[in-house]
Amino acid sequence: MNQLITISENNGQKAVSARELHSFLEVGRDFSNWIKNRIQEYGFIENEDFEVFANSGEKEKSGRPAIEYALTLDMAKELAMVEKNTKGKQARRYFIAIEKQATAPKVETIKLSKFDQKRKLIELIRENLKKGDVKKVAHELDVNYNTLKNVMRYNNFSPKLVQALYNKALANKQTALPINEMINQLTLDL
Repeated sequence: MNQLITISENNGQKAVSARELHSFLEVGRDFSNWIKNRIQEYGFIENEDFEVFANSGEKEKSGRPAIEYALTLDMAKELAMVEKNTKGKQARRYFIAIEKQATAPKVETIKLSKFDQKRKLIELIRENLKKGDVKKVAHELDVNYNTLKNVMRYNNFSPKLVQALYNKALANKQTALPINEMINQLTLDL
């Protein structure tokens, strides 16, 4: 994702520079009046929605340090939204994407040996097979039932047989989901 607006950390929270947001939004009003007006108009709370600090490195025309505002993502998103222009819409979508990325569950990649990978796959297949499925698959493939039992015991890992068992387990899982949903619906209605 391209970075539209710099997002930094401020006291352990993601923060956006109000000055940078103002510039991105192409507001057309001077920054100082714009931010003060928005804070008052929308009831933002200092130290909750934003923090104020003096930027000693950047001097205004008067020679005083520039006042900076570190905004929470929520406040930045709301300010972008109330600008009611394409830049505001773009910024709002960007902040939403950043939030989703931050809250998305992290997928753990597990390094397994080849044998452990095969074993894990067979265990998952086993969890989703119903009684009699192994016999059905053996009959469909015209293979000996004991050959498939050996696959289930990790003694034989024929890709063709594993694929057939996997397909059966997956079909079972897909039909089980709607049944579980129906049970949940009936339970909720009671």
